[in-house]
Amino acid sequence: MAADQASQDNSVDAVGGLSLAREDIDPAVREAAKKSWKILLVDDEEEVHVVTRLALHDFSFAGRHLDFISAYSGAEARQLLSEHPDIAIVLLDVVMETDDAGLEVARYIRQELGNHFVRIVLRTGQPGLAPERRVLKVYDINDYRAKTELTQDRLFSVIYTALSSYRDLVALARSRHQLIGLVNEVEQLSHLVARDLQVPLNQAVDAMKRIGSRAAEISPPEVAEDVMAVKGSVDEMQSALNKLISLTSAGRFNESREMVDCNAVINDVLTNLGDEFLASHANLHCDTLPRVYACRRQLIQLFQNLISNALRYADDQVPDITIKAVTKERNWLFSVSDNGVGISPEYHRSLFNLFHRDEGLNGNNATGVGLAICEKIVRWHGGKIWLESIPGKGATFYFTLPLEE
Repeated sequence: MAADQASQDNSVDAVGGLSLAREDIDPAVREAAKKSWKILLVDDEEEVHVVTRLALHDFSFAGRHLDFISAYSGAEARQLLSEHPDIAIVLLDVVMETDDAGLEVARYIRQELGNHFVRIVLRTGQPGLAPERRVLKVYDINDYRAKTELTQDRLFSVIYTALSSYRDLVALARSRHQLIGLVNEVEQLSHLVARDLQVPLNQAVDAMKRIGSRAAEISPPEVAEDVMAVKGSVDEMQSALNKLISLTSAGRFNESREMVDCNAVINDVLTNLGDEFLASHANLHCDTLPRVYACRRQLIQLFQNLISNALRYADDQVPDITIKAVTKERNWLFSVSDNGVGISPEYHRSLFNLFHRDEGLNGNNATGVGLAICEKIVRWHGGKIWLESIPGKGATFYFTLPLEE
Protein backbone atom coordinates (compact mmCIF):
# COMPACT_ATOMS: atom_id res chain seq x y z
CA MET A 1 0.00 0.00 0.00
CA ALA A 2 2.80 2.43 0.94
CA ALA A 3 4.67 1.69 -2.28
CA ASP A 4 1.51 2.18 -4.39
CA GLN A 5 0.93 5.48 -2.66
CA ALA A 6 4.50 6.47 -3.39
CA SER A 7 3.87 5.83 -7.08
CA GLN A 8 1.04 8.34 -7.05
CA ASP A 9 3.23 11.21 -5.92
CA ASN A 10 6.61 11.64 -7.61
CA SER A 11 7.44 14.73 -5.55
CA VAL A 12 11.14 13.92 -5.25
CA ASP A 13 13.67 16.72 -4.96
CA ALA A 14 16.61 16.85 -7.34
CA VAL A 15 18.13 13.51 -6.34
CA GLY A 16 19.94 11.28 -8.81
CA GLY A 17 18.57 13.12 -11.83
CA LEU A 18 14.84 13.01 -10.98
CA SER A 19 13.53 16.49 -10.30
CA LEU A 20 9.75 16.48 -10.38
CA ALA A 21 9.53 18.74 -7.34
CA ARG A 22 11.64 21.52 -8.85
CA GLU A 23 9.82 24.83 -9.06
CA ASP A 24 10.80 25.24 -12.75
CA ILE A 25 9.01 22.04 -13.83
CA ASP A 26 5.76 22.82 -15.60
CA PRO A 27 2.81 21.83 -13.37
CA ALA A 28 1.23 20.16 -16.40
CA VAL A 29 4.27 17.91 -16.72
CA ARG A 30 4.08 17.03 -13.05
CA GLU A 31 0.36 16.28 -13.31
CA ALA A 32 0.89 14.11 -16.37
CA ALA A 33 3.55 12.16 -14.51
CA LYS A 34 0.94 11.20 -11.93
CA LYS A 35 -1.40 9.86 -14.59
CA SER A 36 0.96 7.75 -16.68
CA TRP A 37 4.36 6.10 -16.84
CA LYS A 38 6.59 7.61 -19.49
CA ILE A 39 8.33 5.06 -21.72
CA LEU A 40 10.97 6.21 -24.21
CA LEU A 41 11.22 4.00 -27.32
CA VAL A 42 14.58 4.43 -29.03
CA ASP A 43 14.94 2.61 -32.36
CA ASP A 44 15.61 3.65 -35.96
CA GLU A 45 12.95 1.27 -37.32
CA GLU A 46 9.38 2.58 -37.36
CA GLU A 47 8.01 -0.97 -37.29
CA VAL A 48 9.57 -1.54 -33.86
CA HIS A 49 7.77 1.52 -32.46
CA VAL A 50 4.43 0.41 -33.93
CA VAL A 51 4.70 -3.18 -32.70
CA THR A 52 5.77 -2.09 -29.19
CA ARG A 53 2.84 0.31 -28.85
CA LEU A 54 0.39 -2.34 -30.05
CA ALA A 55 1.79 -4.97 -27.69
CA LEU A 56 1.50 -2.67 -24.68
CA HIS A 57 -1.55 -0.59 -25.60
CA ASP A 58 -3.67 -1.93 -22.71
CA PHE A 59 -0.85 -2.26 -20.17
CA SER A 60 -1.29 -0.62 -16.75
CA PHE A 61 0.69 -0.68 -13.54
CA ALA A 62 -0.44 0.65 -10.14
CA GLY A 63 -3.51 2.15 -11.83
CA ARG A 64 -1.50 4.12 -14.38
CA HIS A 65 -1.16 3.52 -18.13
CA LEU A 66 1.86 4.02 -20.37
CA ASP A 67 2.74 7.23 -22.19
CA PHE A 68 5.03 6.42 -25.15
CA ILE A 69 7.63 8.83 -26.46
CA SER A 70 9.54 7.91 -29.64
CA ALA A 71 13.11 8.66 -30.67
CA TYR A 72 14.67 7.39 -33.91
CA SER A 73 18.32 8.12 -33.14
CA GLY A 74 20.67 8.42 -30.22
CA ALA A 75 20.88 12.18 -30.64
CA GLU A 76 17.08 12.53 -30.57
CA ALA A 77 16.91 10.27 -27.49
CA ARG A 78 19.37 12.45 -25.58
CA GLN A 79 17.33 15.54 -26.38
CA LEU A 80 14.09 13.93 -25.21
CA LEU A 81 15.72 12.68 -22.02
CA SER A 82 16.80 16.20 -21.11
CA GLU A 83 13.24 17.46 -21.76
CA HIS A 84 11.51 14.67 -19.80
CA PRO A 85 13.27 14.03 -16.47
CA ASP A 86 10.40 11.76 -15.39
CA ILE A 87 10.91 9.03 -17.99
CA ALA A 88 10.61 5.70 -16.18
CA ILE A 89 11.89 3.22 -18.80
CA VAL A 90 14.05 3.46 -21.90
CA LEU A 91 13.62 0.63 -24.44
CA LEU A 92 16.92 1.12 -26.23
CA ASP A 93 18.29 -0.20 -29.52
CA VAL A 94 22.07 -0.39 -29.91
CA VAL A 95 22.79 0.09 -33.60
CA MET A 96 21.26 3.26 -35.06
CA GLU A 97 23.18 6.15 -36.64
CA THR A 98 26.34 4.43 -35.37
CA ASP A 99 27.11 0.92 -34.15
CA ASP A 100 27.16 2.09 -30.51
CA ALA A 101 24.61 4.92 -30.58
CA GLY A 102 22.42 3.15 -28.01
CA LEU A 103 25.34 2.59 -25.66
CA GLU A 104 26.20 6.28 -25.88
CA VAL A 105 22.61 7.05 -24.81
CA ALA A 106 23.04 4.77 -21.78
CA ARG A 107 26.32 6.47 -20.91
CA TYR A 108 24.63 9.89 -21.26
CA ILE A 109 21.83 8.84 -18.88
CA ARG A 110 24.07 7.47 -16.14
CA GLN A 111 27.12 9.71 -16.36
CA GLU A 112 26.05 13.07 -17.78
CA LEU A 113 22.50 13.26 -16.44
CA GLY A 114 23.42 11.31 -13.30
CA ASN A 115 20.04 9.60 -13.50
CA HIS A 116 20.11 6.22 -11.77
CA PHE A 117 16.35 5.93 -11.48
CA VAL A 118 15.32 5.35 -15.10
CA ARG A 119 15.37 1.67 -16.03
CA ILE A 120 17.31 0.95 -19.24
CA VAL A 121 16.22 -2.11 -21.21
CA LEU A 122 18.62 -2.82 -24.06
CA ARG A 123 17.03 -4.69 -26.95
CA THR A 124 19.14 -5.39 -29.97
CA GLY A 125 18.93 -7.29 -33.23
CA GLN A 126 22.72 -7.67 -33.36
CA PRO A 127 23.89 -9.04 -29.99
CA GLY A 128 27.42 -9.53 -31.29
CA LEU A 129 27.97 -5.75 -31.40
CA ALA A 130 27.05 -5.39 -27.71
CA PRO A 131 28.24 -8.37 -25.62
CA GLU A 132 25.75 -8.82 -22.79
CA ARG A 133 28.15 -9.16 -19.86
CA ARG A 134 30.18 -6.16 -20.89
CA VAL A 135 27.32 -3.72 -21.46
CA LEU A 136 25.45 -4.71 -18.31
CA LYS A 137 28.51 -3.94 -16.23
CA VAL A 138 30.05 -0.97 -18.04
CA TYR A 139 26.88 0.93 -18.93
CA ASP A 140 24.71 0.06 -15.92
CA ILE A 141 22.01 -1.54 -18.08
CA ASN A 142 19.09 -3.02 -16.15
CA ASP A 143 17.97 -5.62 -18.68
CA TYR A 144 19.29 -7.05 -21.96
CA ARG A 145 17.08 -8.69 -24.57
CA ALA A 146 17.40 -9.81 -28.17
CA LYS A 147 14.54 -8.41 -30.25
CA THR A 148 13.59 -11.90 -31.37
CA GLU A 149 12.87 -13.03 -27.80
CA LEU A 150 10.61 -10.13 -26.88
CA THR A 151 7.22 -11.71 -27.49
CA GLN A 152 4.18 -9.87 -26.19
CA ASP A 153 4.16 -11.85 -22.95
CA ARG A 154 7.90 -11.43 -22.45
CA LEU A 155 7.66 -7.69 -23.15
CA PHE A 156 4.85 -7.44 -20.57
CA SER A 157 7.07 -9.11 -17.95
CA VAL A 158 10.05 -6.87 -18.75
CA ILE A 159 8.01 -3.67 -18.47
CA TYR A 160 6.21 -4.79 -15.32
CA THR A 161 9.49 -5.66 -13.57
CA ALA A 162 11.17 -2.44 -14.69
CA LEU A 163 8.29 -0.23 -13.51
CA SER A 164 8.17 -2.00 -10.16
CA SER A 165 11.88 -1.35 -9.69
CA TYR A 166 11.57 2.29 -10.82
CA ARG A 167 8.66 2.96 -8.47
CA ASP A 168 10.48 1.45 -5.48
CA LEU A 169 13.68 3.38 -6.22
CA VAL A 170 11.78 6.67 -6.38
CA ALA A 171 9.95 5.91 -3.13
CA LEU A 172 13.21 4.92 -1.45
CA ALA A 173 14.94 8.09 -2.63
CA ARG A 174 12.11 10.23 -1.32
CA SER A 175 12.18 8.46 2.05
CA ARG A 176 15.95 8.82 2.28
CA HIS A 177 15.76 12.50 1.38
CA GLN A 178 13.08 13.07 4.01
CA LEU A 179 15.05 11.09 6.60
CA ILE A 180 18.20 13.14 6.00
CA GLY A 181 16.16 16.32 6.41
CA LEU A 182 14.62 15.02 9.63
CA VAL A 183 18.00 14.00 11.04
CA ASN A 184 19.45 17.41 10.22
CA GLU A 185 16.49 19.12 11.89
CA VAL A 186 16.89 17.02 15.05
CA GLU A 187 20.62 17.74 15.19
CA GLN A 188 20.07 21.47 14.71
CA LEU A 189 17.33 21.47 17.36
CA SER A 190 19.50 19.62 19.88
CA HIS A 191 22.37 22.05 19.34
CA LEU A 192 20.01 25.01 19.67
CA VAL A 193 18.55 23.69 22.92
CA ALA A 194 21.99 22.86 24.31
CA ARG A 195 23.35 26.29 23.41
CA ASP A 196 20.39 28.16 24.88
CA LEU A 197 20.57 26.15 28.09
CA GLN A 198 24.34 26.30 28.46
CA VAL A 199 24.70 30.05 29.00
CA PRO A 200 22.13 30.51 31.81
CA LEU A 201 23.18 27.23 33.41
CA ASN A 202 26.83 28.30 33.47
CA GLN A 203 25.77 31.55 35.09
CA ALA A 204 23.82 29.61 37.72
CA VAL A 205 26.83 27.39 38.38
CA ASP A 206 29.10 30.40 38.86
CA ALA A 207 26.57 32.02 41.21
CA MET A 208 26.23 28.84 43.26
CA LYS A 209 30.02 28.59 43.55
CA ARG A 210 30.16 32.08 44.98
CA ILE A 211 27.32 31.36 47.38
CA GLY A 212 28.76 27.98 48.31
CA SER A 213 32.10 29.52 49.26
CA ARG A 214 30.23 31.51 51.94
CA ALA A 215 27.90 28.70 53.01
CA ALA A 216 29.28 28.79 56.57
CA GLU A 217 28.08 32.39 56.92
CA ILE A 218 24.50 31.53 55.93
CA SER A 219 22.01 31.31 58.77
CA PRO A 220 20.11 29.32 59.88
CA PRO A 221 22.17 26.14 59.16
CA GLU A 222 19.31 24.35 57.42
CA VAL A 223 19.26 27.11 54.77
CA ALA A 224 22.97 26.56 54.22
CA GLU A 225 22.27 22.86 53.71
CA ASP A 226 19.57 23.68 51.16
CA VAL A 227 21.95 25.99 49.31
CA MET A 228 24.59 23.27 49.10
CA ALA A 229 21.97 20.78 47.86
CA VAL A 230 20.93 23.24 45.14
CA LYS A 231 24.60 23.69 44.20
CA GLY A 232 25.00 19.92 43.85
CA SER A 233 21.91 19.69 41.65
CA VAL A 234 23.07 22.54 39.41
CA ASP A 235 26.48 20.89 39.03
CA GLU A 236 24.79 17.65 37.99
CA MET A 237 22.65 19.52 35.46
CA GLN A 238 25.73 21.13 33.95
CA SER A 239 27.49 17.76 33.74
CA ALA A 240 24.47 16.17 32.07
CA LEU A 241 24.18 19.03 29.57
CA ASN A 242 27.87 18.78 28.66
CA LYS A 243 27.42 15.07 28.01
CA LEU A 244 24.35 15.74 25.89
CA ILE A 245 26.35 18.23 23.82
CA SER A 246 29.06 15.59 23.38
CA LEU A 247 26.47 13.09 22.15
CA THR A 248 24.87 15.48 19.66
CA SER A 249 28.30 16.42 18.30
CA ALA A 250 29.26 12.79 17.70
CA GLY A 251 28.36 10.68 14.71
CA ARG A 252 27.01 13.39 12.44
CA PHE A 253 25.01 11.78 9.63
CA ASN A 254 26.27 14.08 6.86
CA GLU A 255 29.98 14.16 7.71
CA SER A 256 32.24 13.31 4.78
CA ARG A 257 33.80 9.87 4.62
CA GLU A 258 36.98 8.54 3.08
CA MET A 259 39.22 5.50 3.16
CA VAL A 260 40.72 5.51 6.67
CA ASP A 261 43.67 3.45 7.91
CA CYS A 262 42.59 2.12 11.32
CA ASN A 263 46.25 1.59 12.33
CA ALA A 264 46.83 5.33 12.01
CA VAL A 265 43.62 5.92 13.97
CA ILE A 266 44.96 3.89 16.91
CA ASN A 267 48.19 5.92 16.85
CA ASP A 268 46.16 9.13 17.00
CA VAL A 269 44.13 7.75 19.92
CA LEU A 270 47.28 6.93 21.90
CA THR A 271 48.58 10.43 21.23
CA ASN A 272 45.30 11.93 22.45
CA LEU A 273 45.28 9.83 25.62
CA GLY A 274 48.90 10.79 26.27
CA ASP A 275 49.78 10.80 29.98
CA GLU A 276 46.64 8.86 30.92
CA PHE A 277 47.77 5.88 28.85
CA LEU A 278 51.42 6.12 29.94
CA ALA A 279 50.52 6.40 33.64
CA SER A 280 48.42 3.22 33.43
CA HIS A 281 51.41 1.19 32.10
CA ALA A 282 48.86 -0.53 29.86
CA ASN A 283 49.85 -3.26 27.43
CA LEU A 284 48.22 -2.77 24.02
CA HIS A 285 48.19 -5.67 21.55
CA CYS A 286 46.91 -4.60 18.14
CA ASP A 287 46.62 -6.71 15.00
CA THR A 288 47.25 -5.12 11.64
CA LEU A 289 43.94 -3.35 11.11
CA PRO A 290 42.17 -2.71 7.77
CA ARG A 291 41.32 0.41 5.85
CA VAL A 292 37.62 1.24 6.04
CA TYR A 293 35.33 3.76 4.37
CA ALA A 294 34.44 6.00 7.29
CA CYS A 295 34.67 9.39 8.95
CA ARG A 296 38.16 9.59 10.44
CA ARG A 297 37.16 11.91 13.30
CA GLN A 298 34.38 9.60 14.38
CA LEU A 299 36.57 6.49 14.26
CA ILE A 300 39.11 8.20 16.52
CA GLN A 301 36.35 9.01 19.00
CA LEU A 302 35.01 5.44 18.83
CA PHE A 303 38.33 3.74 19.58
CA GLN A 304 39.29 6.38 22.15
CA ASN A 305 36.10 5.82 24.14
CA LEU A 306 36.57 2.04 24.15
CA ILE A 307 40.25 2.20 25.14
CA SER A 308 39.50 4.81 27.83
CA ASN A 309 36.88 2.46 29.30
CA ALA A 310 39.44 -0.33 29.42
CA LEU A 311 41.84 1.95 31.32
CA ARG A 312 39.15 3.20 33.72
CA TYR A 313 37.89 -0.22 34.77
CA ALA A 314 41.24 -2.03 35.07
CA ASP A 315 40.53 -2.79 38.77
CA ASP A 316 43.94 -1.82 40.17
CA GLN A 317 45.83 -4.05 37.75
CA VAL A 318 47.91 -3.29 34.67
CA PRO A 319 45.43 -2.93 31.79
CA ASP A 320 45.86 -5.49 29.03
CA ILE A 321 44.04 -4.43 25.84
CA THR A 322 43.75 -6.38 22.59
CA ILE A 323 42.36 -5.00 19.32
CA LYS A 324 41.55 -7.30 16.40
CA ALA A 325 39.66 -7.21 13.11
CA VAL A 326 38.44 -10.05 10.90
CA THR A 327 36.08 -10.24 7.95
CA LYS A 328 32.60 -11.62 8.53
CA GLU A 329 30.12 -11.78 5.66
CA ARG A 330 30.21 -8.26 4.13
CA ASN A 331 31.62 -6.55 7.22
CA TRP A 332 34.76 -6.01 9.19
CA LEU A 333 34.26 -7.37 12.70
CA PHE A 334 36.37 -5.43 15.22
CA SER A 335 36.93 -6.44 18.83
CA VAL A 336 38.41 -4.48 21.73
CA SER A 337 39.12 -6.73 24.74
CA ASP A 338 40.37 -5.90 28.22
CA ASN A 339 41.18 -7.64 31.49
CA GLY A 340 39.14 -5.32 33.69
CA VAL A 341 36.34 -5.81 36.20
CA GLY A 342 33.87 -7.01 33.59
CA ILE A 343 30.17 -6.20 33.37
CA SER A 344 27.23 -8.24 34.63
CA PRO A 345 24.99 -9.70 31.90
CA GLU A 346 21.93 -7.75 33.13
CA TYR A 347 23.63 -4.50 32.09
CA HIS A 348 24.74 -5.61 28.60
CA ARG A 349 21.65 -4.46 26.71
CA SER A 350 21.22 -1.12 28.47
CA LEU A 351 24.88 -0.23 28.49
CA PHE A 352 24.64 1.77 25.24
CA ASN A 353 21.59 3.75 26.34
CA LEU A 354 21.89 7.47 26.84
CA PHE A 355 22.96 8.33 30.41
CA HIS A 356 23.24 4.68 31.42
CA ARG A 357 24.39 4.53 35.04
CA ASP A 358 27.51 2.43 35.59
CA GLU A 359 26.24 0.87 38.80
CA GLY A 360 28.47 -1.68 40.41
CA LEU A 361 31.46 -1.00 38.16
CA ASN A 362 34.46 -0.49 40.40
CA GLY A 363 32.32 1.51 42.82
CA ASN A 364 31.71 4.17 40.16
CA ASN A 365 28.06 5.22 39.97
CA ALA A 366 28.54 8.13 37.56
CA THR A 367 26.45 8.47 34.44
CA GLY A 368 28.11 8.74 31.05
CA VAL A 369 27.46 8.89 27.33
CA GLY A 370 30.71 7.38 26.07
CA LEU A 371 29.18 4.08 24.96
CA ALA A 372 26.04 5.82 23.66
CA ILE A 373 28.38 7.86 21.45
CA CYS A 374 30.07 4.63 20.30
CA GLU A 375 26.71 3.12 19.40
CA LYS A 376 25.70 6.23 17.46
CA ILE A 377 28.95 6.32 15.48
CA VAL A 378 28.77 2.62 14.57
CA ARG A 379 25.09 2.89 13.64
CA TRP A 380 25.73 5.93 11.40
CA HIS A 381 28.35 3.86 9.57
CA GLY A 382 25.91 1.02 8.94
CA GLY A 383 27.21 -1.36 11.61
CA LYS A 384 26.21 -2.58 15.06
CA ILE A 385 27.98 -2.84 18.42
CA TRP A 386 27.59 -5.27 21.31
CA LEU A 387 29.34 -6.61 24.38
CA GLU A 388 30.44 -9.96 25.78
CA SER A 389 31.64 -9.98 29.38
CA ILE A 390 31.78 -11.96 32.62
CA PRO A 391 32.27 -10.07 35.92
CA GLY A 392 35.86 -10.31 37.06
CA LYS A 393 37.09 -11.63 33.70
CA GLY A 394 37.20 -8.55 31.54
CA ALA A 395 35.03 -7.44 28.63
CA THR A 396 35.10 -7.54 24.85
CA PHE A 397 33.31 -4.93 22.78
CA TYR A 398 32.50 -6.03 19.23
CA PHE A 399 31.41 -3.76 16.39
CA THR A 400 31.02 -4.11 12.65
CA LEU A 401 31.79 -1.74 9.79
CA PRO A 402 30.86 -2.48 6.16
CA LEU A 403 33.58 -3.69 3.83
CA GLU A 404 34.79 -1.18 1.24
CA GLU A 405 32.30 -0.93 -1.63
